[in-house]
Amino acid sequence: MKPRVLLVGRLDAAAEERLSAAADVVRCEESAFGADPAISGGFDAIVGRTNMRITRAVFAAGAGRLRVVGVAGVGLDHVDIHGAHEYGVRIVHTPHAASDAVAELSVALLLQLLRPIPRLAGEYAAGRFAAARVSPHGGELRGRTVGVVGMGAIGSRFARICAAGFGARVLYNDLAAVGPFDFGTTSVSKEEIWRACDVISLHVPLTAKTHGLMDAAVFEQLRGDCLLINTCRGAVVETAALVAALESGRLAGAGLDVTKPEPLPVGHPLLSHPRCIVTPHIAARTHAGLRNMYAVVDRVIEALGG
Repeated sequence: MKPRVLLVGRLDAAAEERLSAAADVVRCEESAFGADPAISGGFDAIVGRTNMRITRAVFAAGAGRLRVVGVAGVGLDHVDIHGAHEYGVRIVHTPHAASDAVAELSVALLLQLLRPIPRLAGEYAAGRFAAARVSPHGGELRGRTVGVVGMGAIGSRFARICAAGFGARVLYNDLAAVGPFDFGTTSVSKEEIWRACDVISLHVPLTAKTHGLMDAAVFEQLRGDCLLINTCRGAVVETAALVAALESGRLAGAGLDVTKPEPLPVGHPLLSHPRCIVTPHIAARTHAGLRNMYAVVDRVIEALGG
């Protein structure tokens, strides 16, 4: 008999075909799953994306049968890990699937803050070629001090691009002992990153220790010309403090792929601030990034077979 798998939401066609070949798949929309955790009863595995909330109630409903939960993505902040251990459920995910995609979008946001390309291209398209060239704009990444908070797969990739590709000085902070790295970088305290860096890029998981990591007190320590990049989790930055720092000039600019709340309501000041770029949580959503994340089905199939 094939194992029975609950597929929450949608993956790509190739991943769904592989899953269906190995298991009896029952589909469920994310909204229905969130509204009724008991729906997970009677399945050997559950597969979904990172916004699928796996609570203790889900494990309790599947008790005695549920063996594996597969999360297509990097973060596990929506999964009750203690509940998984309690009920003996294995959690598999794809922590390195989109490292390049997220790191490269982080760099793209940073470059956009340094060089306002769309605005200048818009000036040209509107017939203001000469006017767009009158005043200097922006600056180079070379020679700037970049602080990376979280030096895992994504943070170290971002750091490598900045150091080896652009000639930036890179400082980093990580709770774990990481490295050595084959590019120039130095481990420092968070306090030194707040005080010394022209750019701060966040690449940490969302945990009790990182929730609200950048609050009003931290923004007060920043240099007035500092740029902030956040492509990890919105709740790592206190939104009200971020808005205040931009409006007061304590922060020179922000490039955000994640926010709290998400999505931001229409008319939110971050969406219209001239020194803030907000993208709709798409850092990992390249063709290769999604294909790699959806390969979680292969890990689920392997776990069920084992």
